[in-house]
Amino acid sequence: MKQILITIIIFLSHLNLYSQQNTSDYFLGNITYCKKPNNERVNKIYPLGIKSVQQNLFLGAAFQIFSEVIETDNSFCDAYFWAGYTLRLSNMEKEAVIFYHAADSLAQNRSIEFKQNLATLSMKVGRISFSRNKFKELIKYFPESPEGYYGVGLTSLFIEDYVNGLENINIAEKKYNSTNKDCQSLKAILLTFNEKYEESLPYFESVESSFKRDDTFNSCYALSLQQVGIKNSDEKMIKKSKKYYEKVQEKNGVPEVVKKSFKVT
Repeated sequence: MKQILITIIIFLSHLNLYSQQNTSDYFLGNITYCKKPNNERVNKIYPLGIKSVQQNLFLGAAFQIFSEVIETDNSFCDAYFWAGYTLRLSNMEKEAVIFYHAADSLAQNRSIEFKQNLATLSMKVGRISFSRNKFKELIKYFPESPEGYYGVGLTSLFIEDYVNGLENINIAEKKYNSTNKDCQSLKAILLTFNEKYEESLPYFESVESSFKRDDTFNSCYALSLQQVGIKNSDEKMIKKSKKYYEKVQEKNGVPEVVKKSFKVT
């Protein structure tokens, strides 16, 4: 279970929490989802807070700015989000989730950024069920985005509803505009958990160089190789499966199905 959580954190690097803060109109400070207070002080300090976050500088001062804006108008969802984002950059992730949740609630499902960052960070701090619900909301309100489907697939590693996870990762794979290694790796693992061993192998092979140090990846790859090798009486493949299992550093943390197949106690 611990190793699955580590793998989830690795896969989180793909999501909006880390990847889009300097590229979208929202993170450039060009739009708001809630009406900004018509206040001279707010008009002066709010952009300064965003600039501090963009440059990852003076984060304590930036948080104070957004806190002051919230005190001026506690319905301004964007100030809550930026306050949460500032806390996240300051490694105060549990506190950041509180502000993200407030922002998402006030925005009334208008912001993909709010919902995705909330879902992603909630998963990272261990609130898996809450995170799953937010990823499902992403699918409901932003069905053309692959991120909600990807998130449901990712949370399935922890919730262990692997059939549902695979169904969603298949949808995510189709919606990404280009080849996505994180999606392919997650699909390989979910195919293994769904006992679709032969189908998983091309996916493992295609992303092996990017995930060769991840224990969950290597243990699931080993299991698929083993099961296909046994089915085809392929001693070379069985030997290869043992090689990949030997790469696993924390064998007590691998999924139970893998432990049983390699007779690990």
